[in-house]
Amino acid sequence: MSNQFVERAKAQMGALEELIKGLPGIRDYVDKNLRRDADHRLRQLIAGQLEEQKTRLYDLQKKLMSSGGIKWTDDVDGVVQKLQTLIDRVRSARQGYTGLFDSVRINEAQLDALHRFDVALAERVAGLKETFDNLAHAVSENKEVGAVIERASSAVADLSALFNKRDEAIVDPELLKDAPAMPDLAADILGSEPKDES
Repeated sequence: MSNQFVERAKAQMGALEELIKGLPGIRDYVDKNLRRDADHRLRQLIAGQLEEQKTRLYDLQKKLMSSGGIKWTDDVDGVVQKLQTLIDRVRSARQGYTGLFDSVRINEAQLDALHRFDVALAERVAGLKETFDNLAHAVSENKEVGAVIERASSAVADLSALFNKRDEAIVDPELLKDAPAMPDLAADILGSEPKDES
């Protein structure tokens, strides 16, 4: 998934952009812009997936109210608010590097690490669906609803903590220096084993 967005952006480049990209000193800048666009698309995809889960939470909240589970609606609302905050942060996240003439530079390996960071976030967002599936089941069975809501709240908080690490890495690009370690960072925060990409 990581290179899919970059490859699509490269394929959409016109002849003039290809010519400009061939000029000395411009190629790296254009490649960085392609990476930025790809990362932006990935983050918009993540935000869209989070929006879908938020809609599910609203539906579950309505179901709770109509089935006598009103005591849990405030708890579900708390999860919705956390999720909305995360959605807003993902949508408006900084790009991760500066323009052509700025003094702060982030190298290509660091940009790749930041993109892998966002891919790891996307994978964890996919796991959030399972958590909300469990919540939907608990609501329909009217069993352990409070405990499952708490797990859902924790899952959203974990995603938010992962996103905080992304912000820290942008503020201090030195955190991205050890680029291969970035997938492990996501695993450390979220308590899962990193995938072997070899």
